Amino acid sequence: MKNYYFGNEKRWLLDELPEVTRLQSDYIPDLIYRILAQRGIKDQEEALAFLNPSLETLHDPFLMDGMDTAVDRIIDAIKNNEKILVYGDYDVDGVAATSILVRFFRTHNIQIEYYIPDRVDEGYGISDIAVEYIINNDYDLIITVDCGITACEQVKAIYDGYRSKGRKIDIIVTDHHQCNEKMMPEALVVIDPHVPDCKYPYKNLCGAGLALKLVQGICMRLNIPDKYKDYLDLAALATIADIVELKGENRIIAKYGIDKISSNPCTGIKSLIKVSQLNNIDAYSVSFGLAPKVNAAGRMGDAKLAVELFTTDDREEADRIAYLLNQSNSKRKEIQDEIFESAVKTIEENPRYKSDKVLVVWGEDYHHGVIGIVASKLVECYHKPAIVLSIEDEKAVGSARSIDGFNIFKAFEEVSDILIKYGGHERAGGLSLRTEDLRTFREMINICAGKYITDEMLTPAVNINLEVTEKDISIENARLISRLEPFGPGNQMPVFCLRNKVIESKKVIGNGKHLSLCLNINGKLVNAIYFGKGYLDAGLFLGDVVDIIFTQEVNVWQNVESLQLRILDMRLNELELKRNRFFIKALHQAECLDSDCNWLYNGIIDKLIDNDDILVNRNDLALIYKYIIRMEQKTFSLTELFIHSKKIEKNTRKNMNGFKFFIGLLAFEELGLLKLELNPDEKYEIIIYDDVGKVDLNDSEMLNWVRSAVRGFKP
Repeated sequence: MKNYYFGNEKRWLLDELPEVTRLQSDYIPDLIYRILAQRGIKDQEEALAFLNPSLETLHDPFLMDGMDTAVDRIIDAIKNNEKILVYGDYDVDGVAATSILVRFFRTHNIQIEYYIPDRVDEGYGISDIAVEYIINNDYDLIITVDCGITACEQVKAIYDGYRSKGRKIDIIVTDHHQCNEKMMPEALVVIDPHVPDCKYPYKNLCGAGLALKLVQGICMRLNIPDKYKDYLDLAALATIADIVELKGENRIIAKYGIDKISSNPCTGIKSLIKVSQLNNIDAYSVSFGLAPKVNAAGRMGDAKLAVELFTTDDREEADRIAYLLNQSNSKRKEIQDEIFESAVKTIEENPRYKSDKVLVVWGEDYHHGVIGIVASKLVECYHKPAIVLSIEDEKAVGSARSIDGFNIFKAFEEVSDILIKYGGHERAGGLSLRTEDLRTFREMINICAGKYITDEMLTPAVNINLEVTEKDISIENARLISRLEPFGPGNQMPVFCLRNKVIESKKVIGNGKHLSLCLNINGKLVNAIYFGKGYLDAGLFLGDVVDIIFTQEVNVWQNVESLQLRILDMRLNELELKRNRFFIKALHQAECLDSDCNWLYNGIIDKLIDNDDILVNRNDLALIYKYIIRMEQKTFSLTELFIHSKKIEKNTRKNMNGFKFFIGLLAFEELGLLKLELNPDEKYEIIIYDDVGKVDLNDSEMLNWVRSAVRGFKP
C-alpha cells in the first residue's frame, strides 16, 4: 500500500527507444514497430521474419565448427552398429538433450546407453566417478550434451584408460557454455558455438538446441531432412527451461516446439501435461508447469527417471513416471518451503540482517537440491543478494543468487581466501567453506557488497518498454502483440506505462487474492486485473487518478474476446505522489516544533499545495475527532493515516489529507484529549481519554505553528 500512495518501493525504469529507420509496411502498426525496434529489429525484412518465424530459416547445422566431423563419425557408428554412450546433465536441458539423442539412435537400432551424473555425489559435468565407469565399459563412441567444454582432464583420463586396455574410443563434445581455449578437452571434435573463431551465426542455443542441430545435420546426410522435427517438443522444453534468450533460432525452436507439445508431443510429455492438468500450452505453462517436475528428478532423486519418461513409448509407463515426478516436485516444494520459512525466521529475528546488503543464512543439512531456489525466493522477497548454505559437519555448501549490478562471482573472488571452492557467473553461483568460517564469511561478503551495492540498487525496479497513449490500447494491438510469442528472456512480454487514468470500479476476486478494476481510458471503459493485490482494495477509492504499468492481452470468456490489461504495478498519479511525499516530510517536521516552518510555506509558493491543504480549522478537527471515536482499530501506520484521511474526504467532501489528520491528532494530544503512542512495530496507537472538559484550540502550539507556516514565517 505504501507504494500506491508514495511510489517509493519500486523504481519505474523506461527503456530507451533506439533511433532506427521507420519500418515501411502496411502490416506493422506504429506500436509494434516501436516494440520490434527495442528488440533490435532494423528493417522490414527482419520485422516480417520475427512476426512470421519459420523452420526454413534455421541455419545450416554444418556452419558449426566440427559438425562435419561429428556427423561423419556418428554415421559410421550407425552403419557399424557401434556401442554409443550419451553423457548428459541432471537439469531439464541436459535430460532433454540426452533424450533427443537416445530417441534418435533408437530409431536406427543402435546400442545406445546414457549416463546422467548424480547432483549431490558427482555434481555438474564429467565426474571422476563417471570416468571410472566409462573406462570399465567398452564403448566405441561417447557424445556429451550440455557439458564437457571444461572436461580437459576427464577426457584425457578416458582416452588413457582405453589405451591401457588396448581399445580405441572417440569422444564428441557438444556444449553451449562459454569456453576457455586453453582448457578445452582434446576430444575427437568439440561442437560449441562459443569456440573461438566459430562462424555459426547464432551463439545462444541451449544444450538440447545444440543436440537438435546435431540430429538435423545427421538427418540431412541420411536424406531424411525433416526427421529432426520429431524432437522439437523436447528441444523447446529445454530452451524455455534453460532461460536462454528467445530470439533467433531459440524463438523458432520454442514456437514450433510449443506447437508440437500442444498437438502431438512424445508420450512422456503427454503424460507430464496430463499429471500437470494443463489446458493451455505456452511458454509460461512450459516454464512453470512442466519444467519444475522434470527438474525435480535431479533435485530430489535420480534424473535418469526423467530420461526414462522422455524415451519411453509405453503410455502406462510414462504415466507412472510422470506421477512419480509430480510427487517428487510436491516433495521438493514442501522441503523448499520449510527451508525458506526457516531462512525468513532467521532474517526477521536478527536485526542485523536489516542493514546487511547480502543475506547469508545457513542451517543443518539443508537439502542441496532446493537451496538455490530458496536463495532465489529470498532475493525476490528482500531484493538483496542471498546465499543459502547447508551445514554438513565441518563443511558448509551453498548456492547464491544476486541482483542487477552486483556480480556475485567477482564477490566470491574477492573473498576467495576463506572459501574452499566456488564458481558461477554474475547472477548465480555455488560455494563451499568451513563451517567455522561462516560468520567471518558473512562479514567479508557484506564488506565487499558495501563497495558496489547502492541503496538505489536495493529498491526493486520495474522495466517499462514504452510509455503509451490511449490510441495504443486496443484489442487489435493485443492480438498483434500475441504474434510476438513465445515470450521469455530477450523477448519479454511488452510492458507499457499509461498515466492519469481514473478508477471507475473495483472488486476483489479469487477469494480476496486478486483485484479486478475498470479504468476510464479516454472515455472508454477497459477491464484490468491485478493479480495477488486483493489487499489493496481497502486503500483504493473510486475516482482515484492512477498511473499503471501493464501488459495488454486478449481475454476469452465463453468464446467472446475482449481486451484486458494485466497490471504489474499501480500507484497514484505523479502529482498526487509528490503531494503525499511532501505531506510525509511535513508531518515529520511537525513533530519538532522548533523546525523552520518556512519550508512548509515553500510548498504553497511552489504551488504543490494550497493553504487549505495544511491549515487545520475547527471543522477539520471535529471531523477527525468523530472519525477516530468510531475507529474499531485505533492503531495505524503512516500509510494507513492517508487511507483514513481519504475516507473522511470521500464521506464528507471536505479537504482532508494525512498531514492534516496527523496535525489534528497531535493537537488533541497536546490539549489532553488523547494520547498518541508509537509502538515498536512503527505503528501509532490512539488512546482516547474519558471525561475531558472543554479545551481552547488557541492553546495548541501545534495549530499555531501550522498557521504561522501558512503565513510564511517562523512562530
